[in-house]
Amino acid sequence: MLAEVDETIVAIEGNDEMEAISLLTEFSDNQLTFEQQQVSMTRGWLELTKQQNSCMFNKIKTPERLSVANFSRFPISIYPPIRLIVLDKNRHFFEDDFDLANLPENTQGQIGIVKDRAYGVYLDKQIAKDPHQFYIRGGMDSSNKLIEMLEAERVLGIIEYTEVFDAYLREKKHQMPFQSIPIRHVDEPIYGYIACSKGDLGDNIINEINKVMQQQSFQESFIRMHSDFFGEQEKVILIPELEKVFTSN
Repeated sequence: MLAEVDETIVAIEGNDEMEAISLLTEFSDNQLTFEQQQVSMTRGWLELTKQQNSCMFNKIKTPERLSVANFSRFPISIYPPIRLIVLDKNRHFFEDDFDLANLPENTQGQIGIVKDRAYGVYLDKQIAKDPHQFYIRGGMDSSNKLIEMLEAERVLGIIEYTEVFDAYLREKKHQMPFQSIPIRHVDEPIYGYIACSKGDLGDNIINEINKVMQQQSFQESFIRMHSDFFGEQEKVILIPELEKVFTSN
């Protein structure tokens, strides 16, 4: 399993981001086993094309990615819409309904994003139109580095999941007053999938993953794991969405 901290959306069940993968191993009767290899975001996709038995976790489906990887039929994660995260003291720079298509002039190059990360169809399209409007951070641990830059006020905001920010603060036992601003046109839950190498080995892995995820017992445990993780407000919205995914496929 090629795990890159850059797009690890959040650790489920404490700090163990591989908890969902452990469920797959358990319900496959150990037919599936994974060893974790830490790589950067860009390096992960490159290695996926080189190593025929490699997979990545929490990947958003895009047409470009579907051309180089096999994706699991069901998602391995679901998360609330991504937000613009800003420090309390800098909240006045942004409208309540933040519009990425019309960035304020004083935020030029001041919104942090991770290089080669997929943010969903709408955001990816807006970023691609004018990437120079953003501060793009690559390399290992990019998400955490952007949070550190936000605290140092080297950027005014970062595009990130609220829970990722909260998890960072919990892990560091750190206080950083912030606000999470909704982004216009970004109001749907985000699904992350398992992506594996194309070819016979990758095909076999994905087929086995799909077989395990079709089991009702796996689905019940998987939904319960997410239910334990999310807060009450998120749970009301996201758990029915996750149940719908399994019943409609």
